[in-house]
Amino acid sequence: MNVLIINAHSSMNKGDAGIMLSMIDSLRSSIDSCNIKIKTRFPEVDAPVYDVSVAECIENIKDKKSGKIGKIKIISKLFRQLGTKYDDKSGDYEWADVVVSCGGGFLLTHGLSVMTLQHLLQIKVALDYKKPVVIYSQSIGPFYNKTIKFIASMVLKKVDKIFVREYISVKWLKSMGITESVEVVPDSAFSMHMQQSDEVDELIASIRRKHSGSLVGLTARDWHFPEVSDPQGHRARYVESLRYTVEHLEKTYQAKVLVMPQVLGPNAFNDDRIISREILNECKASGAELIDQDFNPRHLKYLYSHMDMFIGTRMHSNIFSLANSVPTVAINYEHKTKGIMELLELNDYIIDINEITSEKLTEMVDRCWLNRETVRQYLNARIPEVVSSATLPAQFIGKLNKKTPSKPSLHHTKTLSSS
Repeated sequence: MNVLIINAHSSMNKGDAGIMLSMIDSLRSSIDSCNIKIKTRFPEVDAPVYDVSVAECIENIKDKKSGKIGKIKIISKLFRQLGTKYDDKSGDYEWADVVVSCGGGFLLTHGLSVMTLQHLLQIKVALDYKKPVVIYSQSIGPFYNKTIKFIASMVLKKVDKIFVREYISVKWLKSMGITESVEVVPDSAFSMHMQQSDEVDELIASIRRKHSGSLVGLTARDWHFPEVSDPQGHRARYVESLRYTVEHLEKTYQAKVLVMPQVLGPNAFNDDRIISREILNECKASGAELIDQDFNPRHLKYLYSHMDMFIGTRMHSNIFSLANSVPTVAINYEHKTKGIMELLELNDYIIDINEITSEKLTEMVDRCWLNRETVRQYLNARIPEVVSSATLPAQFIGKLNKKTPSKPSLHHTKTLSSS
């Protein structure tokens, strides 16, 4: 079977790379003679990371044109392309037996988003070529722009199967009139194979020579706080809350905090090392340090397995940790994080980034720390089921052929709690 994976972003985001690697793992396990191609925004970056064919996505927009006029021109072009049959010169869509929109959280918008339209165009082209289309464990919504919500509903109503990774996405799809062929599954990255790393072992050994106590992993990310009236004030409070928590962990529990390199680009806003240094520069915790190394996702997951607890803003850092049964506090900046923690019934360990304070975060961290052995035992029992369920989209794809299957009614994976 020829599988074309579209909507890939950048492997510099270890979460996105983890999703892609887990999809490749699961597709190969589920499909005999599986040939995979990936279409991505950054083929020159991604090609060395994946052991499959990698090519540039259609109508790639790497750098948005400056100013309103440039944006209007791009949007007008995308509108025209969404309204007519697209001619794919690469031949990749014609080659495919099935087209898979990769896992992640990119079908959303707070305004008139160029990138959301470009992602929808990639899916719509597969429909032009009359290929079976599967949405692979995504977060969908919010859609605060009515025009893009309408276009998204027109495209998504025509796909063959939609796998989402939380029930909040089901509600957004229902608001768009999409209630068929929807199934809730865990994030694909739960099933990514972990690999031992000599580099990680050397790093941990070096840390252990100086520190024999507990290790706590942490990820931070810059954020623009689109839903609040004072974004700069909220950002400052978020940074201070993380800084205070790092100090609290060292002072109260003699824990060493390792700030992890989850996302390194492709731009400054998405380079977590910048805000991580901002947090640590004025931090009074002398033992805390930034791990400024570029690990591949399989090795990063292995690194996180050495942590006694984790505090994550980056959702996939939480997933890599939870998959290793590491007790985790998740900072929710989009509904995907809250939804995934709710699927795992870990509601007590989610804090919203818009509501974060030093007091609220440390209180939750203390609760997680004191209950860490109970949480670890719970995860040891729960995670194997989650990993198995995360492969269901690949199993579904394996049953497809060149004939588009009939669409089943709305169904939620029975192995996952709907609470």
